Amino acid sequence: MSFSNKEIQVYIVGFDVEKMSPFAKIEKIPSAIGPEQTKVIHTVLDCEGIDIVDYNDDIAIVVSDRGMVEEGTPIFEVTTPDNTVLRLAGTLLFAKNVYTDDSVDLGELSSAEIHDLVGNLKITVIGAVKG
Repeated sequence: MSFSNKEIQVYIVGFDVEKMSPFAKIEKIPSAIGPEQTKVIHTVLDCEGIDIVDYNDDIAIVVSDRGMVEEGTPIFEVTTPDNTVLRLAGTLLFAKNVYTDDSVDLGELSSAEIHDLVGNLKITVIGAVKG
C-alpha cells in the first residue's frame, strides 16, 4: 500500500472577488509532506510560496507569502481563541499542527474540529490590498 495517495481534509476560507462573496469549503490535500502537498497548497491558495501562522496550539493557518503585496487581494481579520488579531491576505487554509521532533507538519482536521471552526471562527473581510 502506497502512503503517497493518502489525503487529509483541511478547511479553506476565502473571498471570491468576482462574485464579491466569501466562501468556505473542505478540501483534500496530499498527507505526505513534500512536493505533492506543496503543489496542491500552492494551487488552492493561488500562490508560489506560503507563510504559516498559528490559529491556536492545535490549528495552523496557511496563507500566501505574497498576499499583502498583490493588489486586489482580500484582507481578512481573524481573531484567534486567545483574542490575538491576525490580518491575513488571500485565501486561508486551516490544517492541524502535527508536532514532530524537528518540525511542525500539516495534518488532517477532524470533522469535529472543522465543525468547531465553522461555529466559532471570528473572521471578517476588512478590505483589499491597494497598489
